[in-house]
Amino acid sequence: TRASRSRERRTRVKLADTDAVSPEAHPHRESMGADDSFEVRLQRLSPAENGVVGVAAGVIEVCALQPILYWKNAAQQHLPFTLNPRYLYRGLSTSVANMAVLTGLQFPLTGMVTKVITGGAERKMSSFETILAAFSGGVLSGFACGPMELVMIQQQRFGGSIVFTPARIVSSFGVLALGRGTTMSCGREGLYTAGVLGMCPVFTEKLETRGLATGNSAKMLASIAAGTIAATCSHPMDTIKSCIQGDLEKSKYTSQLSTARVLYAEGGAGRFFTGWSYRTGRMILAVAIMNECKIRLSPLIFPRHFA
Repeated sequence: TRASRSRERRTRVKLADTDAVSPEAHPHRESMGADDSFEVRLQRLSPAENGVVGVAAGVIEVCALQPILYWKNAAQQHLPFTLNPRYLYRGLSTSVANMAVLTGLQFPLTGMVTKVITGGAERKMSSFETILAAFSGGVLSGFACGPMELVMIQQQRFGGSIVFTPARIVSSFGVLALGRGTTMSCGREGLYTAGVLGMCPVFTEKLETRGLATGNSAKMLASIAAGTIAATCSHPMDTIKSCIQGDLEKSKYTSQLSTARVLYAEGGAGRFFTGWSYRTGRMILAVAIMNECKIRLSPLIFPRHFA
């Protein structure tokens, strides 16, 4: 009948749309059933395996985007703009170590929180659960990130090696100085990781399932949206952190609360967003790089989980 033929055509269209979404976005999904998706197989990675993928992704990201990080930190501290590579890549070794440790923690910590949320069962998480797991993993990683970024910022300002700089800090200001700004680091990393490992894959899936975009287009739009949201929400914390970590003498920026007051007195609410364009641009690129690394490197390094 005409009604049955119409239903058949609608069914074929829906099946065609479903098939068109997956392979281009995640090439390893082609051989997986509905109950054995790429996202579910990612949950099979152990904490150590997640750590390996995270370290590799972090090193790739920071080597590509180090100049943008320098410009952001310089803008926040009212230092002059420069294109000199000697300054742009000053502190690169610390930055690489920081990002390798950071993503090497964020990936497995997010994976561990995921297992807590799912109770160890292999199932697809809701959008809220995905973002919550990423946020929690990011907050926990901030305790390691804070001291390492403090050393990097001190290197960018005054030079020095990765060994000499922390020794100078401890000698001049005491060991507790290495923890300066850690609270802001935890909050910032929570929002950052929520964007990278939470919002970006969630947004990508939403765009695909609603037919708004597919494949690389969906991933790029999701990276822009997730990166902008995460960067904007976390930027005030990043500005406070950068200022107090660059001023260990406490000549201008003493505590986190007093730093917020000083910044507001200098330029109102807009002062908290100094360097926003640099950081947002970097975060959009970082979100894209990190997610692509996770998608590409996980099956490449640990193929047994994706065969």
